Amino acid sequence: MCQDNCNTERSKGEHLTYKDRVKIEHLYNQQDKNFAEIGRELNCDRTTVSREVKKGTIEI
Repeated sequence: MCQDNCNTERSKGEHLTYKDRVKIEHLYNQQDKNFAEIGRELNCDRTTVSREVKKGTIEI
């Protein structure tokens, strides 16, 4: 059975997966990429990336 309509990229409005979040963490910790560059790699908006980083940050 062939699935020609199988799309591996996220479409607009789709939630981030765990793998996406791990990739954001890895790229963000490299310190050489900004939110826009990370968003382009993951096919999502820079605002989504910045929200994920902010959500994972703990303030003491």
